[in-house]
Amino acid sequence: MPEKLLTTEEAASYLDIAEEEVVKLSQKGELPAYKIGGAFLRFRREQLDAIRKEILPRKADAIHREAAPKKLSAFYHAEEPAQESLRDALADFFYFKDFYIISAAIVVVLLFVIFKY
Repeated sequence: MPEKLLTTEEAASYLDIAEEEVVKLSQKGELPAYKIGGAFLRFRREQLDAIRKEILPRKADAIHREAAPKKLSAFYHAEEPAQESLRDALADFFYFKDFYIISAAIVVVLLFVIFKY
C-alpha cells in the first residue's frame, strides 16, 4: 500500500504554520515537496517530522537562523525522491482524470446507441 502523502493544508497544520509559508518554504527548497499530477504539492510525514524536530525550533531563535537552511539542505539532499514509476504515473492519471474518462465512455456509448439504429 503506498504511503499517504500530506496535502499543503495538512502539512501546514502538522507544522503549525500558514499554508502560504509551506508553499514558500517548498519553493525555496527548504521543505522537501513532491508534485503529484504536475500541480499538487504533497509532503512525506517522515520528512516533516525531521524538519519539525530539527529546524523549526531553531528558526524561532535568531542566533541559529542562518544555520537552519544549511542543515535542512543537507537533510534534503541526503535522500533524493525516487523516480516516479509508470505504475504510479498511471495511478495518478486515473485518480485525477477519472471523471473525464467516465464521461467520455458514456458519450461514446450514447453515440453508439444513437447511430446504431
